[in-house]
Amino acid sequence: MSGLFARAGSLRDEYASAKPWPHIVINDAFPEKLLDMVAAECTALPEAHLITTNTDRLVKQEISDGLGPATQHLLSLMDSARFREFVSAITGVRELLSDPTHKFAGVHRTPPGGFTKIHRDFEVHPTTGLFHRVNVLIYLNRDWPEAYGGSLELWPADMSTLGRRIFPRFNTMILWETHGATLHGLPDPVTCPPGRIRLSVASYYYTTTRRVAASGERRVRYWAARPGEDQWIERMSWQDHLRALIPDPLYNVLRAARDRISGAHRSKTS
Repeated sequence: MSGLFARAGSLRDEYASAKPWPHIVINDAFPEKLLDMVAAECTALPEAHLITTNTDRLVKQEISDGLGPATQHLLSLMDSARFREFVSAITGVRELLSDPTHKFAGVHRTPPGGFTKIHRDFEVHPTTGLFHRVNVLIYLNRDWPEAYGGSLELWPADMSTLGRRIFPRFNTMILWETHGATLHGLPDPVTCPPGRIRLSVASYYYTTTRRVAASGERRVRYWAARPGEDQWIERMSWQDHLRALIPDPLYNVLRAARDRISGAHRSKTS
């Protein structure tokens, strides 16, 4: 990894000039043998251990605990002080902290027909109260034809036009500072055949202080409709309205309790 870390200065310039907002796409950043092992572990994860979401806006599987040794090794590398320094050098976000629990991160799986509509990310970690600042994604999809889809889309805050489409090629890493104006998603259903699945590993980074929004920065509450899509995607449900009324500290306590109950249920059924 030393060769990658040595490139931080030049990658910083590429990151800052990227459109529709600062980000970087790095190919072949990690040892292929390691990622092949991680992909095998992620594919073999029992569905009883996965958190599965199946809604009008999101069809996805994720898991952050009970991972295989290669996956744990990769995430430990991404948690390390040197990797965090590398991320800080590119993004300019200092004093980044990792999350050993990899809440909402870890392994992400999108099955055939799965998707995630364009959205902004959560701002506050539900357990630690730290502020979510940077995302790193690594794709694990070998022999993935373009016909399977699964590209990540990046959109500007005004949703005027697609900023960039990133194909989930094996050993592709994407890194960006996340906030209310960095809209992204996997909005079109994955078209891979049964037996294949879109795989990625995610690591999120945090700070003790909230990011200061830029002057005139437009923030989206959560979901965003692309041009031509039905605006229902952006409408708040009764759960969204209820969430807006609950203070963050109380909401985080309730969310952590729900997750503990869900985890205990998965353990009993596995």
